[in-house]
Parts: sequence; structure tokens; C-alpha cells
Amino acid sequence: MQASVRSALYVLPVVTVAMVALALLTGGTARAVRVARVWGGPTTAERVSVRAELFDLLEDRGAVQETPVTAGEVSLALHAPGFDAVRRAPLDADGAAELVFDTPLAARPLELAVTQGGVDAARGRIELAVAPWARAARRRGGWAVTRAGEFEVAVAPERGALAVPFEERLAFRVTRGGGAVPNLHVHASATGARLTPSEAVTDAGGRASFAIAPEEHAVTVSFELAQGGRASFALPIVPGALRAREDGASLVIESPVPREVAYFAVVTLTERLFGGRVTLAADASGRSVARVSLPSLAPGQHYAVVSSEPDLRSSAAVGWPLEPVAGGEPEQTFDAVEALLLDGRPRALAREARRRARVRWVIGAFSATALAIELLLLVAFTRRSDRALDAHLAEAGMDARDASRLAPKRSPAVVVALLAVALGFLVVALIGMLRIG
Repeated sequence: MQASVRSALYVLPVVTVAMVALALLTGGTARAVRVARVWGGPTTAERVSVRAELFDLLEDRGAVQETPVTAGEVSLALHAPGFDAVRRAPLDADGAAELVFDTPLAARPLELAVTQGGVDAARGRIELAVAPWARAARRRGGWAVTRAGEFEVAVAPERGALAVPFEERLAFRVTRGGGAVPNLHVHASATGARLTPSEAVTDAGGRASFAIAPEEHAVTVSFELAQGGRASFALPIVPGALRAREDGASLVIESPVPREVAYFAVVTLTERLFGGRVTLAADASGRSVARVSLPSLAPGQHYAVVSSEPDLRSSAAVGWPLEPVAGGEPEQTFDAVEALLLDGRPRALAREARRRARVRWVIGAFSATALAIELLLLVAFTRRSDRALDAHLAEAGMDARDASRLAPKRSPAVVVALLAVALGFLVVALIGMLRIG
């Protein structure tokens, strides 16, 4: 019996260390969790167009790493009172997929669940009104006005923005006393851009149109009026902007420099219709170009927002108008961004934190139990040894006083031993729990 207790005293600390190490190597290690983010536009219209991103999230000691999931497909389930729909789409090289739902306007609120292979990556309500989404969109363009003698001269890019080296139309207008000035001969010139033609005559509305192709990011245009006066304008150029234009049934996306991919979304002032990722190919001029098939668009003004960033939030993102504005007025851009509608990351991180907390509790409980058993065994072993020694001395004929002097009680030493054992178990438990934290 004494030998078995002695063996347990040595074995139990080894088992405790082994169990803590096993917990650290299995449940205690940081695990990647599959997470989804959903981007899009307003959710108040009948069409709900979203871009779902799927990635594996690994958080370890404050460092967060996101790895896109590019294999397989993602499934989105949309639920509302009286409405349910499921859409699936393959993931692209960025781990994203475009999906569109056509929903009855009465089917609100909308609950969205994102899954892959039975794994719940994000779940929650999606809700975005038109007003905040539209407010976040940058607007470029509009008339720039100055005076030239008795004339008021105005210019504006017809599509709201200019970018190197793309040719766009530049609208010109001249008025006098609030009325149009027709048949006015104008001589035009530019620095930092090609401007054609160099001579023009205003029409009945006092308008003329020029083609301008910026060559630099600082462009100045000047106009000399035949009846006297000169007007100059410094035109804003969007550095690094991609261009989008409609060409028949295609959306053409162009980059001024070699680029592999671009991102786009076709929107109106009130909704996001669709978007995606395109692969660009170099053309003979050294630019990069991609063509996207355009579905039949409803009447109204549409914009193609193009950017080098998936969320369309780069400073060079431009929402190019696709149709000419009625009445010949120059249009402004509508640089709409992708709004974050649903983020599965907080939910996934909370779930992972709960899992780690359970592992810490298991380590703490096991270590505490092992410590209690170790202390009980140590006390029992010490008392048994004392009784055996006292019996042995009594059999040898030694009285109690001599026995006490020869073999004094070991209470102080036992207390020190108990403290040392407790400290050892505590250190092992704390190391395990802190390594998981």
C-alpha cells in the first residue's frame, strides 16, 4: 500500500504536466474559423445585390490573419416574413461571389445566413436605407464658372471627371446678362492636355464642345472670345483613376497602366444593380482593358463605379455616368462605395473565445483536482510513515521521549513540502491557461 501511494505521488505531477501539454497542443492552439462578410447597396428596393466574401480568420495573441477561401461555392439564404430564397455562386480568386435577390418590398426585415459546406460563416439582419448610402457617395464635376469681361464663361467635363490619359468631352458655355451668346467665335488652348478643336463657334444656346485628353495631373484650359475677353480654368484630374464606359451591350473598363484586376459596380442613385471582379488584359496602347456584358438596363441614369479596391473606397474610385444626360447638361459622377451589410467576424471571434475559455477551465479544473489529490496523498503518506516509524521504535523498546528525540515530528517540513507541491501545480496550470489566452 505504501509503495502504491509513493508511486502515485510521483506519477500524478507527470500526468498533470502531460495533460496540460496535450490540451495546449490540441484544444489550446489557435484555430482558423470560417467567416463571411457581405457588402452591397441599399436593401430597401426590390433588388438586393450583394458581394459575399469568405475567408478563414486566425487570431493568435492579438495578430489577426485573413486567408481568402477560393475553392467551392458559397450559399446565401435570405429570409423575411412570407419570403425565403437561397442563392449559390462559385467563389472567385479573392474568395468573393456576387449574388442578387429579387424581393417583394413588403418582405422586410431581411435576415441573411451565409454558409459553406454546412459551416455557418455569418448570420444576421441586413438593413441599409438609400439616404446614408447616397450620402457616402462622392460627387465630382459640375460647372466651373468665371468672368471674361462682359461674359460669364463656364466649363465642365460632360461625364463629371477627367483622368490621364483618357479622352472625354468638355462642355463650354458662355452667357451675357443671363442670356446665351450664340455664334461666338472661341479660340481654345490647353497646357497639360490635348484639346481639340482649337476653334469653335457657340450654338444657339451659347454652347460648344471640345475633346480633352489629359497628359498630366495639372491641366489648365484657356478660351479667348472673339468679342474680347479671356477665361482660364484649372481642371481637376483624378490621379490613377480607371475609366468605365458603355460600348453597345458591353461595359468597357480601362486602366491607364498595366493592371491585373479591377472591381466594379453598376448602380443608380437609389440602388446597386450588380458588380464584380474583372481580369484586365493589356492592349496595343499599353493600357489594360476588360469587357463585361451589360444586361438590359431600365430607363434612367446609371453609373459604373470602378476601382482597384474590392470595396470601391479608394481615392481614385470614380462612378462614371453611362448615359448622356437629358438636355445636354454635363453630369456629375456618383462614386458609390460598397457598404458593409453583414460581418461574421465578431460572432466567430466570440465563438472561438468561448471555446478557448472552456479549454482554460478544463486545464484549471484538472490541475486543481490533481493538486488536491496530490496533497491528500502526501499528507496520508507522511502520517502513515510516522505511524510505521513509531511502531518500529516501540517494538525496539524505546520510550516515547527517546523516540521523539530520535525521530522528531515532521509537521514543519510537511507544510513546506505541501506549499512547494501546490506552487508547482499552480505554475503548470497558469502556464497552460496563459498560453491559451
